[in-house]
Amino acid sequence: MEIAVESGVRPMEMGVGMGKNQTLICAPIMADTVDQMVELMHKAKFKGADIVEVRLDHLKSLDPRPDIEVLIRQCPLPTLFTYRFFPDLIDRPTWEGGEYIGDEDSRFEALQLAMELGADHIDIELKAAHEFMNFTHGNKPEKCKIIVSSHNYEYTPSVEDLGNLVARIQAAGADIVKFATTALDITDVARVFQITVHSQVRP
Repeated sequence: MEIAVESGVRPMEMGVGMGKNQTLICAPIMADTVDQMVELMHKAKFKGADIVEVRLDHLKSLDPRPDIEVLIRQCPLPTLFTYRFFPDLIDRPTWEGGEYIGDEDSRFEALQLAMELGADHIDIELKAAHEFMNFTHGNKPEKCKIIVSSHNYEYTPSVEDLGNLVARIQAAGADIVKFATTALDITDVARVFQITVHSQVRP
């Protein structure tokens, strides 16, 4: 089980673990059009990124199959696809943040399509993970790793609560565990380190 951790004075989308004892830089790609995203992907590689997070929810329009095919085919780096709901949409998830306004099935279909077309990773929120796994019947290409993520934009929980969170993410079917917290004090970072040190990591 790989683990990716984010912690800081403000939430940041910065890192994804891909192998044992590796720290890699993940560049979030947010743009209005597919062409703009492809341009940003190449800039990210030039700047030294190891992987790009493709934020599908930031596209002004999305034609899933052709657009995702282009994003994967023309990307010079490994890809992580994320598709998050707009946080202020009534009766929709407000816990992770995003720009997508639409129905859950269409969101799941786009992420499933990304897996089938060759994405290296997809990210699904912990609170939606069970429903997504049922939607896909647990099927995914061997190449693609599912990141199950949790974001806390208010504080950093206790070591015990973080350990329980990691266990819940693992139980949800994650190939990679990801949690993001907000550090209010330097000691918050120590708790995150304590969790990562005791996490089992495998290639």
